This record gives sequence, C-alpha cells and structure tokens, in this order.
Amino acid sequence: MKTGTVFLVGAGPGDPALLTEQGKACLKQADVVVYDALACSSVLNLTRPDCELIFAGKTAGNHHKKQSETNQLLAELAKQGKRVVRLKGGDPFVFGRGGEEAQVLQSLGIPFQIVSGVSSCYSVPAYAGIPVTHREYAPAFHVITGHRKTEQHTELDYATLAKLDGTLVFLMSLSNLPAIAASLIQQGKSPDTPAAVIQQGTTARQRVVTAPLSEIAAEVQRQGIHTPAMTVIGDVVSLRQQLSWFGMGELSGKKVLLTGTPAYTRKAAEQLRSCGAEPVEVSLIYPKASSPDVLKALPWQSYTWAVLTSANGVEQLFASLKQSHVDLRRLLHLRFAAIGNGTAQALAEYGIFVDCVPEYFNSRSLAEALIPQLTMQDRVLLLRAENGSVILPQLLEQEFAGLHVAVCANLPYYITTPILMHLLESGANIDSITVMVQKEVAEKLQAPVGTRNSGAITAAVNYYGTVEMLFTVPRDSFLPPPNVDSAVIRIDVQKRYADQTRDPQHFFSMLKHGFSQRRKTLVNALSATMHYEKPVLLEALHAMELPETVRMENLTMEQLVELSNRLSGATAEKV
Repeated sequence: MKTGTVFLVGAGPGDPALLTEQGKACLKQADVVVYDALACSSVLNLTRPDCELIFAGKTAGNHHKKQSETNQLLAELAKQGKRVVRLKGGDPFVFGRGGEEAQVLQSLGIPFQIVSGVSSCYSVPAYAGIPVTHREYAPAFHVITGHRKTEQHTELDYATLAKLDGTLVFLMSLSNLPAIAASLIQQGKSPDTPAAVIQQGTTARQRVVTAPLSEIAAEVQRQGIHTPAMTVIGDVVSLRQQLSWFGMGELSGKKVLLTGTPAYTRKAAEQLRSCGAEPVEVSLIYPKASSPDVLKALPWQSYTWAVLTSANGVEQLFASLKQSHVDLRRLLHLRFAAIGNGTAQALAEYGIFVDCVPEYFNSRSLAEALIPQLTMQDRVLLLRAENGSVILPQLLEQEFAGLHVAVCANLPYYITTPILMHLLESGANIDSITVMVQKEVAEKLQAPVGTRNSGAITAAVNYYGTVEMLFTVPRDSFLPPPNVDSAVIRIDVQKRYADQTRDPQHFFSMLKHGFSQRRKTLVNALSATMHYEKPVLLEALHAMELPETVRMENLTMEQLVELSNRLSGATAEKV
C-alpha cells in the first residue's frame, strides 16, 4: 500500500474567513483530520461527509493527547494510505509544534507538506486595533512564548527583552502574566508602558483589556479574562482607541449555531459574519443527487414544465446533468417554477429566470400559483427530494384530471420497497417511475410473476404496471464503491389489474401472507396466516384447475387476481 501524505495546515487565529485557499483545498480532500482546540470548528465543515475527525487538542492543564501520541497517530494514518490533515490554530510553525511533527514524519520516511496559516501574533492584535509595527511607535515586533517546557528549567532573558526596541507579543502567556510583567519592570521596562491582553481574538467572543504594564495583570484578573489569550506590550497599544474597528456590528458578541447543508450554512455564515456575529457551521444534511444515469434516461422533450422545490435541488440537478453529459440545450423548451426566491435565485445563477414563484414559499402556494398557467397538454416534471411533500402533486392532480406525472429518483436501498409502494398506492396520477435501485432488487422486480425469482413485491409492482430494467450501474461507478451493483428501472404505471380485482386490500394481504411462507404449499400458507379453512382453499384451487400442492410463487398475475377474487368472498376462520 502506498503511504499517504500528511499536510500540516494552519487554520488561522479563529476567524474562519482567515483560512487560506490552500488550507481549504486540503480540508476538502482529506480522508482524516487531526485537529487542535484552537482550530476553528467551522472550518471542519469543509470536509467530506465521510472524512474522519480526530480531536487532539491541548488546553491549559488538559492535554487530550500527548504530543508523542499525536506524532504516532499521524504516522499510523499515513501508513494506511490516507490523506491526513493536521489542523492547527494559527500557523503550524509558529509555536505550533509543527516543526516537531515534521521531524518525526521525516525520520519515518512519511511525505508531508506545510500549509502556512495566518498567525495570531499579528492578526489578533490587528483585530484589536493594535498594529504590531508603526513608523512612529515600533520599528519591529518580537514574538515570545509565555509557556516554556518545564523540563528545560530555563527562564526568559528578561534583561534583553526589556531593552528591545519595538513591540513585545507574548503568546500563551495568561497564567504567567504577573511574572512576565514584574520581570520586565524589574529589568528596566517602564511600568507605564501600554499593555493589552486579548482573549479569543478575531472571534465574536473577543475581549480586550488595556492597562499600564504595572497594572495589566491585576486588571485582567478583575475583568475575568481567560485562555486562549495573548499579551501585547508596547507604545502601539495606545493606538487601540483610535484604530479599534472589530466588533462594531449589530450582532457583535453573538455566537450563532448554523445547521443544514454545507452550501446553506456557508451562505448564511457570510451574512451573519458581516453583521459581526460568530457563526459556527455544522452540516447535518449532505444532499445526495440522483444518479446521473437516471437523469440521462429521462425523456426531457416530453415535458413542458420543470418544478424545483429547493436551492439544494437546483445545485444537485445541474451537477448531475453535467456529470451525465446531458446537453443543457435539451432543456431550452422547458418553463420553470420555483418554490421560493432562494430556489429562483439558485436557478438564476445558471441563467434560468423562472416563470412562476408563489407569494408564500410552500408547496400549497406553489400549486396555487402554477395551476392557472397549466393546460391539459402540459406535462410537469417535479424535481425534489425523494421524501418531499406530496401536497403539490396531489393538488395538481385534483385540478387536472388526466394530468401526467413522472417520478425520477435515486432511492435509498434500505427503504426501496416502502417508497415504491407508497408512490404506487398514493393515488397520484403517475405515468412512470424511473429509479435507481440495487441490482438484485431490479432483477426481482423485473422477473415474470410465477417464476422462482419473483416475490410479493414483484406481484405488487406488476399489479400497477410493467417493469423494465434500462441498464445496470456497476459498483465501481461510485466513490467510495458500495458492496452491490445497481440498476436503473422504469415502471410504466398502467393499473391494468385494478379493475379486475374485487378487493385490492385482500389481494395485497394475500400476497403478504402467502409469500411469507414460501416453503409451504399455498393451502398450508394461507390457512396458517389468514386462517382460511382448508376446504375453502382447496375448492378455489380446484375451480382454477390448480394442483393442491401449488405454492404462491407458482401463480401468474392473472391467477393471483382470480384467487383473491374467489377468496375475498369467502369467510376466513375467526381467531
């Protein structure tokens, strides 16, 4: 197995907008992300749904993983051939132990790349209105860690630091702030030197405390400042009052949790961020497009209207059309309806300006707006989520007797049968159903009723129409590949047996019970499950010239309908 690559990525100081484009690209392609506590949680929303997320953060007094454990974890993941992102707050090479991790990876022969990030040492002061350099105040700035390895037993050279010309920036310094301030003053730094402590800089929770160096530690304690925080010491701090700019929005100080699809949370986050809020994006919905093969098989020319009920649906539609190489000119004749302004705007991004948008953004209002524009000659293609509201098709059918409806979907395999039966039993005037299902299910649905491969679902679907397998979709067409092959089928809904069946409820009950006992004869199966007396069952079989040993799976559709009609008039044994 080829060894994977580890990307040491800087996430920036906290504001997700400060993540670099290269950092975004790494996260989008990652198989696994090992992230720190200081890495903004919102940027994790950029990862794929199947990406593994592993927390390895460290806060004061609380190390979730030892550094040696993190080093070993990165190596093990890479040896599994995975694309690994080690996500760190700020820049990985600025007090982020990125150099240590890179050394370990190099010693093990594991490929790695460094993706620099925006460092907190200058960006956090900037968000506080403090320039770390200024021609009139500070010709240089110096970055110092306020947290040292205890085993080194070394002290900072405060005598040198106190004499440096420029700004002093102490990272991870809050717990040692009293000692830092006292040591600098002892070594000659003026007690009146302006100082600032910035908590959770670049986020909506940013707090800034300023005071003379001699008073800064006491002021921080009085105002309850906590980690993560940094300390800035120098004349540039005096510019804060003049240059303060961040946190002026009407939602400043507010932290807002956004849930939904990645596209939605990303768009909403931008709007909230412009108002000063700190949005936290958590994607709970990952839209899954229909198979491109399903869209390719659609007879686009036969439709006059296309209806879309979400902006996500628009994005998925055009992504699938592109993937399946469907020429957009096949859609030129269509008129479009959208459930709301968001969906209409999404269509406008592709150069399509809708013909119908309701006043109120729901299915009922869309139907009420669309119906006056339809004629009996129109055919409406409803492109929506597979479990979307049935109000729209129902209202359209009520308004137009004989309205043609076609269904196109990529069904979740674990509930294929319930969805198909719901569609067929809904009473909606559906002409055809084109869906992708598991290949094994497609073969069963297509099997002639009365053959060994048929079953209750075969007979149930054939009750409503005829099934045709259009083509197969091999498992390697998907990434990652599933364990089964798929197939696209079309059910032409004809309801040819509906008029022949005396009691449809009895018919489907008979299918359910009869096929649940496949190893038993029909007589034994129905007498055990539906509690018919055996003479009643035998009489029906004799009238149909069927042997007493016949099984349910041996009957054709016509024979199943006839048997149900004969038995529905009989009385089942009371239990």
